[in-house]
Amino acid sequence: MISSNEKVASRLKIPRIVWLGAAVLLGGTAALAWSRVGLLDLPKVSGSVTAESAGLAHLDAMKELNDYVWGRTDPAEVGELVVDPMSDPKKVARNTMRDCVFKTQLKGPYEVENGLNEMRIGIQYDASNLVLQNAYRMTLFRLRLNYLKEARARGELTPKFPEHLNRQPIEFFEELLREQPARETKLQLALAWVDEMLLFPALEIKAPSSVQAVDILTQILEEPGNENYVPALFARGLNHLHRPARLVWPETNKTPPDAAVRDIAKCVAIGRKLNLGSARLQATLAMTLGDAYVKAGRLSVARSWWQIAQNLSHEHDIQQAVRRRYSWSDEEILDRLEEELDRARTELDRPMTDLALMWN
Repeated sequence: MISSNEKVASRLKIPRIVWLGAAVLLGGTAALAWSRVGLLDLPKVSGSVTAESAGLAHLDAMKELNDYVWGRTDPAEVGELVVDPMSDPKKVARNTMRDCVFKTQLKGPYEVENGLNEMRIGIQYDASNLVLQNAYRMTLFRLRLNYLKEARARGELTPKFPEHLNRQPIEFFEELLREQPARETKLQLALAWVDEMLLFPALEIKAPSSVQAVDILTQILEEPGNENYVPALFARGLNHLHRPARLVWPETNKTPPDAAVRDIAKCVAIGRKLNLGSARLQATLAMTLGDAYVKAGRLSVARSWWQIAQNLSHEHDIQQAVRRRYSWSDEEILDRLEEELDRARTELDRPMTDLALMWN
């Protein structure tokens, strides 16, 4: 088969090698942009940053544990995770979480409530484990979302959660933070406030919840050694990005207009320096940075980052998301971006706060 480009080249008598060279050049542009710190206004990253300080260490192991907890892995295939309950507290936590995820997928309220209680006990054996904490928070998000759907189907205008779902997981992470302080727990607490925004999108809940989340994330990033903690940087950047451009938020006066760009660009720069993260994660960061540049009014830079995202990952949803962005004219770009972000917040089957993006 001869491609349309090759047919054009034949008619114009352009050697095929020239077209191949052009394709290589276009593909290489994205790789070059990703690999050089100074290109497209990426900030410089301290030479002392490590995978551990950035929160990006052991991503493969995190994926393996995540698959195990959610029942996507046969326990017999992950022997080191299946142990005598009295041997290793961290492994006890993993096995407990796997069992309890299954319990909370049952319909019986007793099984669900019991499963959540055991989850909290299990997490305390490995209190700073991001994967286990995320599984607990995502389980509660799903349970609360389903409860709201069922209550509204019954015609309840102001549904009230039962006790085991009320104020959770916020209360648990607040208590865990007091007992065993860790940046991972503080991150989950901030994301739990964002979850409130997603479940209750009314402005009177969304605005204060966003402010609360940003305050907690800023506390993390201001602690010594955490200034390069990518999960907190990205979460704070997303909070700024998703705030409506034409509404005044409670602390808008002290939030610079390029706040989202600063945080997300630093995530991209750290990921590039450490060469960590899947192609999908890198593409998501690049596309999100492009979105942030739209909010900052720098449209040509925004489109450059979208191009980089398109070249970093060829997964269908990434490609489609970039193509939609390419179709926007300068006059409509901000409004269309806000519509796109609104849609992203309503995709509750895959909430934007799910940290599995880091290791998948």
